[in-house]
Amino acid sequence: MMETFNKVMKKLNINKKTTENFIFQSLKTVLAIVIAYSIAFIVIYFVSDEPSQAIYWFVKGPFSSRMEFGEMIKKSIPLMFTGIAACVILKAKQFNLFTEGAFYVGGLVAALIAIYVKVPIFLAIPLALLGAGLASALIGYIPAKLKASLDVNEFVSSIMINFIVLWIGIWLISNVVIDVSSGDNATQIIPEAFRLKSIFSGTSITSGLIIVLIVIIFIKIFFSRTLLGYEIRMTGDNQAFAKHTGIHVKGRMVIAQTMGIFIAGVGGGVDILSHYTRFNWKTLPGFGFDGFMVAIIAKNKPLMIPFAALFFGYLRLGAELMAFNSDVAKEVVAIIQGIIILLVASERFFSSEFFKSWLERFKNRLKQEKKDVITHE
Repeated sequence: MMETFNKVMKKLNINKKTTENFIFQSLKTVLAIVIAYSIAFIVIYFVSDEPSQAIYWFVKGPFSSRMEFGEMIKKSIPLMFTGIAACVILKAKQFNLFTEGAFYVGGLVAALIAIYVKVPIFLAIPLALLGAGLASALIGYIPAKLKASLDVNEFVSSIMINFIVLWIGIWLISNVVIDVSSGDNATQIIPEAFRLKSIFSGTSITSGLIIVLIVIIFIKIFFSRTLLGYEIRMTGDNQAFAKHTGIHVKGRMVIAQTMGIFIAGVGGGVDILSHYTRFNWKTLPGFGFDGFMVAIIAKNKPLMIPFAALFFGYLRLGAELMAFNSDVAKEVVAIIQGIIILLVASERFFSSEFFKSWLERFKNRLKQEKKDVITHE
């Protein structure tokens, strides 16, 4: 029986070292969450007159009803898009933050295509999302190409472009595509044919969830099964070695960034077609910046992105419900969120020799207890 198990593990390329590394990584994350929530509970205890009620809404609130659970999923979907977008960019060791502007551009372009382009119903949504992704990728190509050709820092240039597209978008919805009858700086109403429908009754979860899961699976296959995916990973892991083996390093850097930006743009299109009747965003939505946090928490592994995004969605909805249903101020909620995200995303302590030695001692103690039990029997 044991021999068969070992054969299966070998076939799956799962060895003892890989298993131990997975356990170690999982324990790091679990311990970080426990410490973070412990600190959060202490803060709540001191600032709230009814800490038990505040903690209830913070921890159990997102699961208190079907509607709240759906709201948690809804909050997670944009983060899945920007998280997997950041994952693609980080695979090439780039830090293009235009995922933020891309989400905004994607939403704007998807809304404009929906309003002004007349197409058959079956092409409506695909066309809007494709346009959202392509428009975003076209703009996101600029900082990527500047980095590859002139070694311009993509972090700085992408942040600047974020605010350029924001103000262009505000100008458009305030002067060019404004619907004066709306009473707001906003576009006309998005036609029903372009709206993404709810897939679970009583919730606000739309088919955008299916789209993002397909994208995540595609990216996983792309990086693990295709030559281009391998070349992008190699570029990120060891640029000098990649160049030595004949990989066009600069080209792969541009492709990775443009792919990630395209995905973020599609995410913006999905968001606007799922939950808005008009485009009226006057600030950057913030999902692009958070996407990098999601990718970091997921250890840049595509299949872990949904879980990291769900954690963010759970945390944020719990914090909102706590602020609404208890006496904990919104400012305190923001501090608590920051503490939790900081600890969960931190690597220095949980990758330190101290933590590794503590884990090793814990593992040895479990082995010794197991031996004692066997000896006693």
